[in-house]
Amino acid sequence: MSLFDTFRKDQRGNVAMIFSLALLPIIGIGGVAVDYANVRQTEGQFQSALDSTTLMLTRYAPKNDAAALERLGTPYFNALASQYGLKVTGALKATKTQDRVTLAASGSYTTHFGPLFGVNEWSFTVKSQASYGTRKIEVALVLDNTGSMGAMNKIGELKKASHTLLKILQDAAATPGQVKVALVPYTTRVNLGTTYRNDNWLTNAPVGTGFRPSENYILPTSRGTWGGCVAERDRPYNRNAQPANPGVAGSLYTMINCEGYLAQAMPLTSDFAALNARVDQMGADGWTNITLGAQMGLEMLTAAAPFNQTTSDPNVDRFMILLTDGLNTKDRWAGIADWAGSPQIESRMNQDTQGMCDAITERAVPEASKTMKIKLYTVLVIEGNENLLRSCASSPDMFRKVQQANQLESVFQQIANEIGKVSLTM
Repeated sequence: MSLFDTFRKDQRGNVAMIFSLALLPIIGIGGVAVDYANVRQTEGQFQSALDSTTLMLTRYAPKNDAAALERLGTPYFNALASQYGLKVTGALKATKTQDRVTLAASGSYTTHFGPLFGVNEWSFTVKSQASYGTRKIEVALVLDNTGSMGAMNKIGELKKASHTLLKILQDAAATPGQVKVALVPYTTRVNLGTTYRNDNWLTNAPVGTGFRPSENYILPTSRGTWGGCVAERDRPYNRNAQPANPGVAGSLYTMINCEGYLAQAMPLTSDFAALNARVDQMGADGWTNITLGAQMGLEMLTAAAPFNQTTSDPNVDRFMILLTDGLNTKDRWAGIADWAGSPQIESRMNQDTQGMCDAITERAVPEASKTMKIKLYTVLVIEGNENLLRSCASSPDMFRKVQQANQLESVFQQIANEIGKVSLTM
């Protein structure tokens, strides 16, 4: 037998050869599976980067078109893709509807085993979508306009700071009427103007005790002679959130003669030109009743009489900024002479203020059961009862104290930025 015949008839090693030949497709199939798993992982990372970009852009969506969103989102998305080591193959594409942003991006994965089958790159496209909405904001500025604000140019710095705050809030609004502001200059009274003189939430014949003509708490002789100022309600309505009820005399606001100069309050409005003009009219005169100012600020943010400018839209955030530079000094039950000689009177007035703050913040109400959901900032200018103002605020970090009047602008700027950035997008 020839050597060739011997080789031809020798069957040793067949299994090895067959296995080797069969191994090639097995390796190929396994390699494709590895590539496929890597592609899926890469697409997941791509999706994560695109989702983050979409969520970021919802903040800018109300004021920008799709092209602007692409310009804003591209560097952000590319930076995230670079962190993951992703290969981006196409431009970021954005579409925008009234309440939704959609992004699409393309990428590719360089295969390791794909070349065995002629596939060097595996391309894919991912999409991401997020809803956006414009929240509404209502802010009550409750500002001490008492005589002590005339010292050290505090009233001048307060006007400057208020203009800055109004500018920030106006610029933050994406749609007309999205941001409304009320202005409440206060002393021992609030000047509402005479428009309301025949309304039934007012009385010129208050019940209860304690009007002091010697302290200029003088009732008008008639509704027709009323100059537009109100004093506090009878106890306990002077420190709670119960609305005025014509059938409950003590719940009505007292018509009182105006004393000295006090700028007129403005209910909620998006007319920022009018608000700025009214800020310019503020002056410094009179004594201090923080409780009354806070209560009238609350009235501006509720729908019950006397005001109804607040929205019924549940998609609204409400804030109050309560500012003072001093201590409670006068109310309808006690004058400055009584206060100076009686720590008990000061304590009682502070308790009224604390009670009013608790009513505004719904402090004893579980979060899920709160109806007004007002966030209360308090600002103390140089001196006053720091403990009272700190405990009045919705949280300790919402209390601010300035050591110099010229610090007011930066404080108001900070508050306005906090309100706008947190609340205007969801």
